[in-house]
Amino acid sequence: MRVTPYPVTLALLSLAMLLGCTPELPDCVNRGIAEPGKNVEASKGNLRTSSEVLIGIDGSGSMLGHSTAADATSWRNLLQAVNLSARTQGLSPRVFRIGAGSAQDLGADRVTQATDPCFFKGCGGYPAVASSLQTLWDVQPAEGATPLRLLVSDLEVNQSDISSLIGAIRKDLAKGASAGVLALKLPFEGQVFDAQGVNIHTGKLNRPLYLLATGKPEQVRSLLSEIQKTMAQKGTTTKEISFLGGKSGPQPLMVKSAAATPTSKGASGIPVRLENITYSPSNNTDYGFVRLNPGATGLVMATITPWTGGTSRPDLGLVRLERIPLTPSGSTDPGGIRLRSMSVAGTNVRLELEITSSAPSGLLRATIPRGSLPDQWWLEWDRTDPKRSGAKEQTEGLLLLMTTLGQQIAADTPSAPAAALCVAYQHS
Repeated sequence: MRVTPYPVTLALLSLAMLLGCTPELPDCVNRGIAEPGKNVEASKGNLRTSSEVLIGIDGSGSMLGHSTAADATSWRNLLQAVNLSARTQGLSPRVFRIGAGSAQDLGADRVTQATDPCFFKGCGGYPAVASSLQTLWDVQPAEGATPLRLLVSDLEVNQSDISSLIGAIRKDLAKGASAGVLALKLPFEGQVFDAQGVNIHTGKLNRPLYLLATGKPEQVRSLLSEIQKTMAQKGTTTKEISFLGGKSGPQPLMVKSAAATPTSKGASGIPVRLENITYSPSNNTDYGFVRLNPGATGLVMATITPWTGGTSRPDLGLVRLERIPLTPSGSTDPGGIRLRSMSVAGTNVRLELEITSSAPSGLLRATIPRGSLPDQWWLEWDRTDPKRSGAKEQTEGLLLLMTTLGQQIAADTPSAPAAALCVAYQHS
């Protein structure tokens, strides 16, 4: 049997001890919030199942083009799908025309009244209405339980002021309701206006239409999924769906790749030295490690590697950026560092940070709170500039509405953030 010389054995042992004692960085995520609040989840689960669905159809003139399109079959199919899906879910529908100071009760099984252009023109017994979408949430259910509500609308709110709508929905959310949105693009022929009432297009197009549902999470998911399936069988292929509440995974998205910007001006995945201590990526896997060489303007980090595709926007105000102190007296102020852009691809996110040469080396944390991480289609369907190509097939204020709803729901469900990306960087 071969015996390893004593000096070699000692050297190997010393190396193992050294590797085992490599200093660790502070936790990227506060483990104390890694599990959702069990009491809140339990209260949401105890929300009583509703036996009726309150269906509101936006009667404002901006919806007219769906009923007057040369191919208005898709609009009729959607109304029929809503009625059929409610029935197959065992629900009793109550239908309302939405847009005036109060919801106009149309009775049961009257969804298809909205195939009549007068429904939107304000004629034939239908008074002209504006965009008071919140009135659906003012309707009190017959059974007293927090109801299942479904709004069919283009979600084009006057002046993009969603405060009344959010305020009305908030009353149900406070009782444990959740929300979901099914988005479709259906044939439309007519005038498209921006939130200020300015005409931005006249003619034929496929225009966004939304089914916004609130209620018990399981019912919201079941109803919208059933409508989505029915519309798919009727040939509507342009559709997206998002569920903003219900159970969600407790673990946040975390950094999987980090690199200097531009990549030729730095190195990644190697040890960095901070405050006279060298830290290694080997036992700090929650962090990205980047060295910035002269000429680097910042760094980029993502929750997936390699990054492909995605939709990018400048800073949307959804990311909280802070330093992670290495000492008790250290500052969390990210002075000299700012978010340049945010990209979303599927369920992943990529952040590009600008770091000035005067910003000291250290640790950074970029947090996206639960409810604030957009789905990719929210960015793609959101109209930011009416003059841009494609604006006529987008919705002004959509991103703000969706993130605000998500944040409101998350506020009643304490949990880990949606994403927490941490990086250790060193100026070379």
